[in-house]
Amino acid sequence: MTFLRLTLLLCLLLSCWANAEQQNLTSQAQKLDTKALTQKLKETVNKDIQQYSERHHWSNVVSKIKVQLPAAAASLPVCPTTFIIASQDNQSQPVGRLKRQVKCESPTVNWRLNATVYVQLTLPVMVARTLIHRDELITRGMLDSQMLQLKAPKNIITDADQVIGLHAIRRIRQGQLITENLLKKPFLINKGDQVLIIAKKGKFEASTKGIALEHGKMHEQIRVENTATQKVIHARVSAQGKVETLF
Repeated sequence: MTFLRLTLLLCLLLSCWANAEQQNLTSQAQKLDTKALTQKLKETVNKDIQQYSERHHWSNVVSKIKVQLPAAAASLPVCPTTFIIASQDNQSQPVGRLKRQVKCESPTVNWRLNATVYVQLTLPVMVARTLIHRDELITRGMLDSQMLQLKAPKNIITDADQVIGLHAIRRIRQGQLITENLLKKPFLINKGDQVLIIAKKGKFEASTKGIALEHGKMHEQIRVENTATQKVIHARVSAQGKVETLF
């Protein structure tokens, strides 16, 4: 009898242990797969990077993405539907410290969490090959391409065609990164350009050639030297290569 009781007790203990282990495995299977969520976040951010790169003419972009989930994520129940991922910051450039909210919305499971995504990008950018002086017209020979590790948002330029024909707002050192805030649109007339001076008085109109002594935008008044008389006058920019003076 004693042996039989011990055998029955042992079977009962083994059965209880097996049931407990099965319940534990079932419980684990119903918890959120944080690795799958991390991968989904990386894929979503990579898509954002690709779309931004296409819009801003970025090429040969290499991304490094790290996802940080809150510790409580491992305790959340598995989501029976597709995750909803939305941006939680106003950062248009997908680089640096990004905030993303993940939501699970279904009839049986409903939760949300905030994740932090760290993005580092490596890509070619425009730098000055030579010293560029203030107001100087930028040409292709003044530019060079250099790989840059981008760890925070920055107004970089990756295509030489976005720079050629613009003017430097201030002096740009050799090797300096060229950004949008260093550039301005070209003048209609540049210093040293040959211009057509048009003089008007009522219905009378006359024209002569001159040399621009200053840069000029539309409707700006600049100094111009009359080629025939060598006299310096003030005239208003009216078009590409044309100035007007009233008398």
